[in-house]
Amino acid sequence: FASLTRSFVTTDLPKVMPALGLGDEPIPLWWTSDFINSSPPGTATKDEKWIVGEFNCSCVGISKCLAAYCQDHTPNACYTDISKEDLYECERYAKILGQQAISMVGGPSFAPINVGSITRVAKDDLGLLSQPSKPKFFGALAQIYVRSQTFGGSDKSSNGHRYDSIPFANGMIKSGMSCQLIHYVHQEHSAFFGVC
Repeated sequence: FASLTRSFVTTDLPKVMPALGLGDEPIPLWWTSDFINSSPPGTATKDEKWIVGEFNCSCVGISKCLAAYCQDHTPNACYTDISKEDLYECERYAKILGQQAISMVGGPSFAPINVGSITRVAKDDLGLLSQPSKPKFFGALAQIYVRSQTFGGSDKSSNGHRYDSIPFANGMIKSGMSCQLIHYVHQEHSAFFGVC
């Protein structure tokens, strides 16, 4: 896939945000793209035509954290179920993400955010590092908890956080940012956006 990757990154990717009317914005920090080969079988690699089937920016995960997500046979899955080797890799990715986030934010830091006006959904923050005493920036990781779904959705740990939220937040923290874990509750739409 070297030819596809090179072509997408150098030729196509710079056109994506402008095509969405977001030319002055950076590409999302963490995302994936699914490609479909639209060429007839037997087409030479250099002549293949690929189309983007989807861009995913809302639920991209770190697969090495999957041990922390609840299923019928693992209803109590949590952060501590991730192996040390996988957790090391998760946090390595997340730290890179945190460093990139800091480079994107730029400018002065903002005051800490009081999230007391929105409902705390998660039972705990097991595995979350302490917030920096003097963060370079203040950030949040927003999540959704679907009350009508078992475990709050198919991507949740037993505490109500998405299975990879803690490693993502820890990456931000290790990069010198604070990272508060919050949940969007649709009945509190106005309060949520007042906080954010």
